[in-house]
Amino acid sequence: MEKKKQTKLLLGVVCLIVIVVVGIAAWQYVSTPSEDPPEITPTTSLFSTYEFTMEDIDGTRFSLNNNRGRVIVIHLMAVGCSGQINQINDNQLTQLKSLCNSYCDNKPVTIVSVAVATCENSRLSWLRSIYDVSWFFGNDYDDGTVDIAQNYGVYGDGTIIVIDKDFQVHEAYSEIDASTLKSKINQLLES
Repeated sequence: MEKKKQTKLLLGVVCLIVIVVVGIAAWQYVSTPSEDPPEITPTTSLFSTYEFTMEDIDGTRFSLNNNRGRVIVIHLMAVGCSGQINQINDNQLTQLKSLCNSYCDNKPVTIVSVAVATCENSRLSWLRSIYDVSWFFGNDYDDGTVDIAQNYGVYGDGTIIVIDKDFQVHEAYSEIDASTLKSKINQLLES
């Protein structure tokens, strides 16, 4: 009889441990952020330049307004919790690197990559080094909102916006190659 009580007690303790372990695992699964990049909802239209300031991932302040008189290229990209990006941004970053090689140090052109990274460990510094990003690279979510993406994300993730020297939105692209973008920028620099 005593042995039966001990067996029931042991079985009860084991069941309780299993319930606790399963509960903790379920809680961690539900509370773990998605590794995938967040969604950038396309805006319905883009009428005017939206002024913003933000901090580069290295702490440098950037103000769109301080770049008046320059051609400005804004790139929006969603970044997952461990630095994942969608294929379109792999292409966009490669094209922007080529563009920067032609303009960054010798023409009045400013390039800005605006990440939408809602996780603490989105590895933005790692992305910067992998793609050799030498231009401004910040996180739209650094202030807890995604206002830049909401105002410029015409095509959602991977949108490229070109602002002319008169501080007017010239055009928005869903995907563009460096040579076409260089041609557009040359036109804007000459006007």
